[in-house]
Amino acid sequence: MNSIGIATVAIVPLRAEASDSSEQTSQILAGEGVKMLEEGRGDWLKVSSLEDGYVGWCDKKQFKFDVKISNKRTILCHPISQWKNERTLALLWLPAGTLIEERQGAYFLGTDQISPYYSSMSKDDIFGATPMTLRDAALTMLSAPYQWGGRTIAGIDCSGLTQLSARLIGKLLPRDASEQVNCGDLISWELREKDDLAFFENTDGDVTHVGILVTRDSVVHASGEVRIDLLEREGIVHAKIGGLTHRLQCVKRLQE
Repeated sequence: MNSIGIATVAIVPLRAEASDSSEQTSQILAGEGVKMLEEGRGDWLKVSSLEDGYVGWCDKKQFKFDVKISNKRTILCHPISQWKNERTLALLWLPAGTLIEERQGAYFLGTDQISPYYSSMSKDDIFGATPMTLRDAALTMLSAPYQWGGRTIAGIDCSGLTQLSARLIGKLLPRDASEQVNCGDLISWELREKDDLAFFENTDGDVTHVGILVTRDSVVHASGEVRIDLLEREGIVHAKIGGLTHRLQCVKRLQE
């Protein structure tokens, strides 16, 4: 079996161990590629994401191996959209971040041809408009439930939200907040602007949370759900009930 595979289902859980009961640490989205690192028992494989380098265990039945991954894949920007697998006739709900290959006017996930459920749509309508800014991308996920390791509107964590938002506007971020904080330029509190990344620390001083500035004094982040809260020098203040929920460590700005 070729060591390179492509996800052929909407969302593949990436787990800490080779077990369905193991913690989900991230997800591989439809059309994303992985490199096989190790074969485990049964159908379990240890893989590395070709998109962000994240490593974990997944079920090989959710991938197609022995395929060449095109470097001309198009990213879905709709929070979620409906497609049809032309081989199986199954309906697919594909999330934002899905990567779809276009060949000779047709669309593919792996070797399977797929078609938008509403075939009369234009290509721009099919894939959705590319967000202009980080905050624009994040705001399309408002009210999405928090899910540890999640990367979609069906469930997303704080760094999944910032990573996906960056990706939808053509920027790359690592998967975890503790790695994302090493990206971009450090910005003083007085010079903060919308679209900056705000990082928050625990009592040990470790970065454990991240959000995107919507304005100089508000932040969109995943905490219980994707929501907008107030941002003060000390950190995040819950917009409805008040009280400091996350302590600010720093503000960073991604390069243009």
